[in-house]
Amino acid sequence: MTANKSDPGEQAEPVRRTKACLLRMLESIDQEGWDGPTGTQLLQFVRVDLARPLAIDAGLRGLAASQGEASAWQAAWIAMTRPGLRDAKSPWGVIWRAAQRAALGEVLSARYGKDERRALEVWAAHADRRTLAPVSLDSLRTTGWDSTALLSPAESVDLDDVIASAGHALVDVGWSKQDAVRIVAAVTELPDAATDPRSGALGWRRMATTLGVPPWQARRLCVVLRGTTSWRGLFARIITEGPGASRSPAMLAALRSTRVRNHRSPVLAAERAVATQAHQQHAPR
Repeated sequence: MTANKSDPGEQAEPVRRTKACLLRMLESIDQEGWDGPTGTQLLQFVRVDLARPLAIDAGLRGLAASQGEASAWQAAWIAMTRPGLRDAKSPWGVIWRAAQRAALGEVLSARYGKDERRALEVWAAHADRRTLAPVSLDSLRTTGWDSTALLSPAESVDLDDVIASAGHALVDVGWSKQDAVRIVAAVTELPDAATDPRSGALGWRRMATTLGVPPWQARRLCVVLRGTTSWRGLFARIITEGPGASRSPAMLAALRSTRVRNHRSPVLAAERAVATQAHQQHAPR
């Protein structure tokens, strides 16, 4: 059964990451079908606010990110159709774990050249720390997932907001607005960096030519925005922490390194900023 389309002037209630909201929506979907207004709204929310951040945080880029997003979205959808989900203590957690496994599976399948299940088994058996799992469920719960009152900083962040926030962060450390827009656009279009054994910034040489910036600067911009296999870049941090992630001492230090060549590399600059902050906090007053 498919419900009639809602009144164009009627605004749908926003999706909230609470058990009560999810169960209400699933009950409506029972009547409308997944192609109804409630199903469409829920699936769009899951894709933009759950599957897409997971794909990016797993280190996927370019076409690989699109594939990872689609896989995570499909896994989340399948989880939502299972009757047992409604009896789960934390249904959003069940959905997240299903999507997280799918996103991680995309990374490992590409690395080991095996199907998702076998790749996950190989990774677990060898404790391969080079591939980091996406943000853990526990850490997301502490920032609002499944909270009945508080919502995470990234509740309303979508890809356009991430791009805009990253551009503002570059402007704040001295890049012109025009250059910042071009830089962010160029970095988001780069291919997956996981296949380059020498660098976490695959494509930075081509980007340097396209943007007309020195190679060292292009590489640092890639690292700051996209991150590496062991250090999360600004894109992923904005998604999980909100726009304020660009103002942390570590990220500010990393961003400033893109302007001055004799500064440390972004990762080292960020680590030094964290160490300095910790020392200042524990220093006797």
